[in-house]
Amino acid sequence: MVIKKNRFFILIVFIFINFSFFSFANEEFHKEDYEKVRAIVVREDVIQDHQLQVQIVEARLLEGPLKGYLVQFKHPLVEGSKYNIPLHKDMKIFLTVHTRNNELVAVGFIDVVRDYHLKVVFFLFVALLILFGGFKGVRSFIALLITAFCIIYIFIPLILKGHNFILSSIIVSFIIVITSFILISGFTRKSLSAIMGTIGGTITSAILAIYFGNKIYLTGISDEMLEMLVAYSSYSIDYRGLLYSGIIIGALGAVMDVSMTITSIIYEIKSKTPKIRMRTLFFSGLSVGRDIMATMTNTLILAYVGTSLPLLLIFIFSDMNFTDIINSQYIASEIIRSLCGSIGLIMTIPITSVVAAINS
Repeated sequence: MVIKKNRFFILIVFIFINFSFFSFANEEFHKEDYEKVRAIVVREDVIQDHQLQVQIVEARLLEGPLKGYLVQFKHPLVEGSKYNIPLHKDMKIFLTVHTRNNELVAVGFIDVVRDYHLKVVFFLFVALLILFGGFKGVRSFIALLITAFCIIYIFIPLILKGHNFILSSIIVSFIIVITSFILISGFTRKSLSAIMGTIGGTITSAILAIYFGNKIYLTGISDEMLEMLVAYSSYSIDYRGLLYSGIIIGALGAVMDVSMTITSIIYEIKSKTPKIRMRTLFFSGLSVGRDIMATMTNTLILAYVGTSLPLLLIFIFSDMNFTDIINSQYIASEIIRSLCGSIGLIMTIPITSVVAAINS
C-alpha cells in the first residue's frame, strides 16, 4: 500500500515537472516581438477593393533583426484619414514588424519618414540666418538654442516636479529674454531697455490672461490633445496653469520683437542727435510703435487662428450660432490667448518707449 502511494506521488511530481517544462518551452517557443523599423518602398500596385483603393506595397527593411528582408503589406487609402498617403518607389516609411521566434508574422504601415526634409529646412534656415545676419545671425541662432534649452531642460522639468506653471513660465521667460538680448546686443543700456520693455509687456499679458481666464472659468482642457494628456498622464497637472503658461510663452516672441525694434530706433535717433529731448524720443518711439502695432497684432492673432481653422470649420458646418461658438471652451481660450497677447504687445510700445527714452 505504501509502495502504491509512493508511486502515485512520484507520478504526480513527474507530471508537474513535465507540465512546467512544457509551459516554459511553449512560452519560449512562442516568443513574440513588435518593433518599429524604417523601410524603403521597392514596388507598389493599386487594387480596387469595393469602393476603397488599396496599395499592395513591397518594401525592404533598413534596420532591425530582419534588416534586408523584403516584406509585403496592404495600405488602404482612406479618404479623410491621416493614413491617406499614397506610397511610391524609393519612399522611406516606418513599419511595425511582428515577429515570433525571429520569424516574420505580420507587417503594418505606421507613417512616412519625415526627418530628412525637416533637417533640410532647418539647415536652410540656419544658413540664411548666418548669410544675411553675419555675426549677429550666429548670435541669434545661439539665442534660439538657449530658448529651446530653457523650454526642454528647465520649464518642463519644473512642471514635472510639481512647481507652479505660471511662476515657472515667468522664470523661463525672464531667462530667455535676458540671454537673448544680451547675446544679440551685448550687455548695454540698449539691451537693458529692451529687456525691461519686454518684461513689462509679458507681465501685462500674464495678468490679463489669469484675471479674465478665471472670470470665464476656463479649465485649460479644451482640445483632444489635452484630453489625451488627462487620460494617459500619471502626473498631477494644473491644466489652467498650462493654458496661462502657453499664453505667456506664446506672446513672448512678438513682444521681444516690438521691444527691440522701438529700442533700436530710439537709440539710433539719440546717437544722431545727442541733444534731442527725452519727450521727443518718447513720442518717436510711440510713432514707430503705431506703425508696427497693426502688423504685429495681426501676426499674433493670425498665428492662433491658423491653429484653430479645423475647429472653426466644424463649428461653421454644424450651423452653430455666434453666441454658442464664442462660449465654447476652446474658442474662448483662443480668444483670451489672442487678445491678452495682443494687449501685452500694445502695452510693450509705451513701456519700451519710456524706458528707452530715459536710458538713452
